[in-house]
Amino acid sequence: MNTLKISDHMTHEHKLQVKDALMRYISSFDTQAEAAASLHGISQATISQVKNENWELLSNKLWLQIARQVGFYCGEWHPADTSASLLLRILFADAQHYAMSYGITMSTGLGKTFTAKQYKREQENVIYIPCREAHNRRSFMNLVMETAGLSPADLIPDMINSFTTSVSAREQPLVIIDDAHKLKDRVLQLMVALANTLTGTVGVVIMGNEELRPRIMEGVLIQKTGYERLYNAFGKRFITLTGLSPRDVELVCKANSLFDEATVRDIAEACGGSLHGIPEIVQKKRNHTENTTPRDSVDINPPSPLERAGVRLNNNIAA
Repeated sequence: MNTLKISDHMTHEHKLQVKDALMRYISSFDTQAEAAASLHGISQATISQVKNENWELLSNKLWLQIARQVGFYCGEWHPADTSASLLLRILFADAQHYAMSYGITMSTGLGKTFTAKQYKREQENVIYIPCREAHNRRSFMNLVMETAGLSPADLIPDMINSFTTSVSAREQPLVIIDDAHKLKDRVLQLMVALANTLTGTVGVVIMGNEELRPRIMEGVLIQKTGYERLYNAFGKRFITLTGLSPRDVELVCKANSLFDEATVRDIAEACGGSLHGIPEIVQKKRNHTENTTPRDSVDINPPSPLERAGVRLNNNIAA
């Protein structure tokens, strides 16, 4: 299979590859609506057009937008055990298996969304809710219902009750709320109320950038309804992850068949501390650089995933 580059014009063969990747992506969700809700800027109608090969009205930009979100995830772009990814997966599993609640703040570009979506595809009964700035209270709850495979109702309290009842009845459920910092104040307060109905019976992970913790803490200090209860469920702490290390960049490059050490160092310098642009940089470098380091000569005795994650766990839990 040809490797699809983000900058390419979409050929018919590329479109078929993206369609196959999208279908595999959708198959990990309970409904097509749930899959559409997890994709930014991709509607159910668009998914149906791709699925049915009604492609005349789909722009090249839209195809590339779909490819960015699912193409690399489905056999073309390989995840790496970066320190942030390892810690997130440990926290997701802990929350899911023991109905724990975690608040996580991370620098942008450490791969929280990529890791959350990958974990959702690999595990059962994981509900992934991506937050958007444009959400009002109703659109947010409509999204929440759709991601759980439920139909929205007329009243927000009815939707909260329906969602809580349905999710609580599932075996070892996990709810991941991503980019919570993007929510407006009234919608964030609704999210807090929703999370409080789940804590103790359902695993809950709420993630955002560095803005999330002070907004929750402000709610605690001025005694907004529900904020202190949620903060207590977090164990009165946020888990904070900051910074992308050169080792993380190296792991990502090697996971995607780029082994030349000088090239890896160039990518680490060029990426600006963010994983967001690395797929495109790696594709360009891989197309112009021969792999001079054999795979079996690299990292003969690397630290184990748990050892690397253990370091992050010890160093990144902040009060």
